[in-house]
Amino acid sequence: MHIGQRFWRRQGLGTKLSITNFVWVASILGLLVLGIAWDVSKSLQSRMNSDMQQGIRTLYNFIESNDKELRQRTQFLADSLAHSLQGTLSLDTGGSEPVLRLDGQPLNGNDAQLQAFTRSTGAVATVFAAQGQGDFVRIATTLKNDKDDKGGAVLGSRLDRAHPAYAAIQAGQSYMGLAHLFGRQYMTHYRPLKDAAGATVGIAFVGQDFSQLLEHFKDSIRALKVGQTGYYFVLNAEDGPQRGQLVVHPAMEGKNISESRDGDGRFFIRDMLDRKQGSIAYPWTNPGEEQPRDKLVVFSHYAPWNWVIATSAYVDEFVSETRSLILQFALMGLGAVLLLSAAWFWLIRRMIVRPLKQASHMAYAIADGDLTLRVHSDRHDEIGHLLEAMNTTSTGLTRVVGSVNEQAHSVALASAEIAQGNQDLAARTESEASALEQTAAAMEELGSTVAHNADHAQSADRITREAQRVVTEGGQAVRKVVQTMQGIDASSKKIADIIGVIDGIAFQTNILALNAAVEAARAGEHGRGFAVVAEEVRALAGRSAEAAKEIKQLISHSVAEIHTGNQEAAFAGETMEQAMEEIRKVTQLISDISHASAEQNSGVAQVAEAITHIDQTTQKNAALVEEMAGAAAGLRHQSDQLVRVVSIFRLPGGSNAQAQAAPRAPSLAPGAAKASVPQAAPPAVAKPATPAASAASAKPAAAKPIAMASTADDDWDNF
Repeated sequence: MHIGQRFWRRQGLGTKLSITNFVWVASILGLLVLGIAWDVSKSLQSRMNSDMQQGIRTLYNFIESNDKELRQRTQFLADSLAHSLQGTLSLDTGGSEPVLRLDGQPLNGNDAQLQAFTRSTGAVATVFAAQGQGDFVRIATTLKNDKDDKGGAVLGSRLDRAHPAYAAIQAGQSYMGLAHLFGRQYMTHYRPLKDAAGATVGIAFVGQDFSQLLEHFKDSIRALKVGQTGYYFVLNAEDGPQRGQLVVHPAMEGKNISESRDGDGRFFIRDMLDRKQGSIAYPWTNPGEEQPRDKLVVFSHYAPWNWVIATSAYVDEFVSETRSLILQFALMGLGAVLLLSAAWFWLIRRMIVRPLKQASHMAYAIADGDLTLRVHSDRHDEIGHLLEAMNTTSTGLTRVVGSVNEQAHSVALASAEIAQGNQDLAARTESEASALEQTAAAMEELGSTVAHNADHAQSADRITREAQRVVTEGGQAVRKVVQTMQGIDASSKKIADIIGVIDGIAFQTNILALNAAVEAARAGEHGRGFAVVAEEVRALAGRSAEAAKEIKQLISHSVAEIHTGNQEAAFAGETMEQAMEEIRKVTQLISDISHASAEQNSGVAQVAEAITHIDQTTQKNAALVEEMAGAAAGLRHQSDQLVRVVSIFRLPGGSNAQAQAAPRAPSLAPGAAKASVPQAAPPAVAKPATPAASAASAKPAAAKPIAMASTADDDWDNF
């Protein structure tokens, strides 16, 4: 495959187009030949089928006409035998054998009348007598076999109940049909014999031997041919062991082929016997052949004899004529294709390949710098347009080269001016870098101070918040003390009330004791002891009253003290609330100071970041200045090289394109700008450079040498 691809790539356009055209035309012609061959083959196969069908119909008509004539003669013979047996028939069944009588004369063994019939007609005759329960036995006959010329082996035999004539006789009807008797083929006729009462008492049989005629049929059929090796044959279609037996065949007559299979394993003979009429295509392999060949069999059923008449032939014998036709078409087509391919090859070389070679030669000349070559063509097709485009391209290149020659000197001058501008820019960049370094140092100190103040503000904020928490807890404790003092005050008042009750009880006790003493005095001697007790009681009541009075005074003093303490505690609580409010204000002020310090710190950091960014930009500008210096030198080198490149072109008029050498630009030592710019250390709060700055710093490094001048100009615009 790779060899074929290499061969194809090495061929010229004319060869490729010719080969492609040859393949297309040959393919189309081949398909056309195959289509014609297929159509002719189908036509021949259809004709083959039609001819074989016609042959089968002819053979069918031949057998039918002979069968009709044979049946007519047999019917005439049967009528003649019946005429000779006219009279009164009677059956005597009293003995061991039935006796059939005609006008009183027994017919058993009476062969004279039947012999006379046979001698006059050449047909055999038999008389059957009814016996028992529906059997019929031969009592007289001229039918003989090979073993007994007198018919002894035939007399006394019975008509087989399975014989088709038996059912017809039982129905009172006659029967005519083929019969194979003792090795001979007969057209037979069975007629019932009836007595005066209309009962069937016997059978009159006539058999016309047509074995010789049948052999003549077979010879005629065997002689028929279809194609080269095709032939006709006849199958026995009767049910039984003889089904599928070859009645007529050129080589296998008498053989049963019902089990034959085709090349696909199909029992095609069984299909023929089942269908009885039609055609079957099947593959068949003859002995000695390796590959099966398609074969066609056409068949029809002749019902009176129960024969399947068939003809078989190989399909390729009928379509073999198409092979020579296909070969003729193929040879003629191949010759036509070769002639057309040769004409096509000559036309392609003249109309396409030769002009393309001229265009290719001109393209190579332009590639070598020769712009003086022109191709003349008066064609107005695509090839002519191509050649005209080549001429136009050469003319355009001539103008372009002249314009490039004029612009080369301008580029050299511009590169010198760019170098001078780079020197001025390097000086300004150095001064700006120094100022930025000082500013960055000052911003670093300012940032450190602001950060220190912010730290102190945060510490003060934490302390004031802790003091606020402690004062809040003290206020809560004072409120609890006030609540406790209020409870004690209430309890003191209740105790004072209880003491008042006790004082009242003592007073009442004293009164009662006094009354008791008075009553005891009135009693005289009898109340003296009671008076002593009353006096004691009165003394106790007095002491209780005095004690209660003292307790009351003490409690009143305590209540007064508790009330005073309650008021002082309430005042202390109000004072604590005021202190808490003032502490909250101080905390808010310190928090505001802390936030302001943080914002100031953030602002200083942003300023430091901006200064850092400016410093980085300055450093990049310094690098760009260095690259611009290199770009200017490269631009000058490229302008000189451009002049040399343009000088190789030969323009119309015989002169080369030349440009004067451009004046050399002032030199700028590489790395001068970068060495003069001090590197400022970024402050501690500076953040990483922004993506835009990173991209700007990466852009000069990514520039390719061939685009150096363009990169420097872009960076100058950004700066």
